[in-house]
Amino acid sequence: MKHALRIIGGILVLGTLAVLLFFWLDGTETTTDAYVTGRIHPVAPRVTGTVLTLHVNDNQHVQAGDVLLELDTRDFDVRVEQARAEIARARGQLASAEAQIAEASAAIAAADASARKTVLDLRRAGELVSETPRGISRQEFDAAKAAADSAVANRASAGARKVAAVAATASARAQVATAEAALHDAQLAYGYTKVIAPVSGYVGRRTVEVGARVNAGQTLLSIVSDEVWVVANFKETQLARIRRGTPACMTVDALPDVRFVGHVDSLSPASGSQFALLPPDNATGNFTKVVQRVPVKIVFAADDLRRYRERLTPGLSTIVKIHADESAP
Repeated sequence: MKHALRIIGGILVLGTLAVLLFFWLDGTETTTDAYVTGRIHPVAPRVTGTVLTLHVNDNQHVQAGDVLLELDTRDFDVRVEQARAEIARARGQLASAEAQIAEASAAIAAADASARKTVLDLRRAGELVSETPRGISRQEFDAAKAAADSAVANRASAGARKVAAVAATASARAQVATAEAALHDAQLAYGYTKVIAPVSGYVGRRTVEVGARVNAGQTLLSIVSDEVWVVANFKETQLARIRRGTPACMTVDALPDVRFVGHVDSLSPASGSQFALLPPDNATGNFTKVVQRVPVKIVFAADDLRRYRERLTPGLSTIVKIHADESAP
């Protein structure tokens, strides 16, 4: 009996050694510290308004560009009409200022002609008043001189009016540009009353209902992108033969009978602890070496992702086995 027990014990020891040797030679690195993850996009309106229509429900799949919900547009209709009216008013002011420029230009031409005539009249009057006997009286000469001075003043006044009209035209053009910008802004705001899906994915965490008053920037729902992958946290001692492109197989706890295949996409540029809120500081007198874990991104094979995407939701626990690259240093 003792001899049989010794034989059985020897067989168990040899079996254990054989299993350990197999896994050691197999070169497979395994971790249970892994989970499915993906990008979650919060969706918020860009304007404040009242929800008029909802086009999606919880957990519904949407395509990028689909309309998720619509806000009441009546307030924005008013803004657009006000902006258009302001453009019309500014353009009227511009037309008036341009007419004033034309009027001032005509006045300048008339003043120039009058000034030339009065200057000639004054010159002739000067010659006549100097003759002996005088051709005209001193009073007539003074009147000619006053007329010439008045014509010069009228010319200067017409020039000033034209300068003012040009300034008014520039101001009116600026008002037109401001009104057009306001119209563009109002039209943009009108377009923002339709909230569009930024990516393709599944609707989650919907917190809005028809009739709700929502503010710009308020998160109304989230979209979980169709693109998901696995983040596996391997010990630093397991990374020696893991690099980009290394094959991997995965088992998701929610789908225990399905064996997923994929490959290593990339390794994190820092260990997980370095991204913690309070990274460890080892520059102290008391130091205990702790094996660090490094996140490794693993992507699913395209066929597996297409077939099981609806069941591969971010947060699911995963077991990952990576077939270590024997050629890696």
